Amino acid sequence: MELRHLRYFIAVAEELHFSRAAERLHIAQPPLSQQIQQLETQLGVELFQRKTKRQVQLTEAGQVFLQEAYQLLAQLKKAIELTQKTGRGEKGQLRIGFTSLVTYDLLPVILRRFREQFSEVELILQELTTTQQEQALQERRIHVGFAHPPLEDNTLNQECIQREALIVAMLETHPLAEQEKISVRSLVNENFIMFPRHLGPGL
Repeated sequence: MELRHLRYFIAVAEELHFSRAAERLHIAQPPLSQQIQQLETQLGVELFQRKTKRQVQLTEAGQVFLQEAYQLLAQLKKAIELTQKTGRGEKGQLRIGFTSLVTYDLLPVILRRFREQFSEVELILQELTTTQQEQALQERRIHVGFAHPPLEDNTLNQECIQREALIVAMLETHPLAEQEKISVRSLVNENFIMFPRHLGPGL
């Protein structure tokens, strides 16, 4: 059985007339009759009762098959649409890795805009360090990551989406406290309280 058999059958079942069905399908009437006969032979049942040479009515088996044929074509259409949407990135899942520092202002804005454009894509978020994101990308456990440079794997595609100024907190009595801007060089001999290197390699 081929897809055309279902389309031909539905046309005849809806028109209940071979000539009108053939006209609707843009084919000659004799080939249409042959296709219906092939379908009935494959199923081993009569789908139509011939009232006249060209006019027919559905048998009980034909009525059942019509409903099933509708469902089959609807499911096929759905499968095609879903496949096409997935291929265009409009359906499916997007697994995202992120560091905690990007969750406050940047990531929510990006996710909101993405949902507005691709509402049927399921977003799966996972908090990971930069190093963990590199590994997850290599193993294809995530599709995209939001991390802080530097990255050790130079084969990964990188794009800078935001630059942030570093802020240093110190006592008011510190010699540098009165300066509006402080160079990194001037802090070279200072002691810092920072994240562990594996959590913030960029720092």
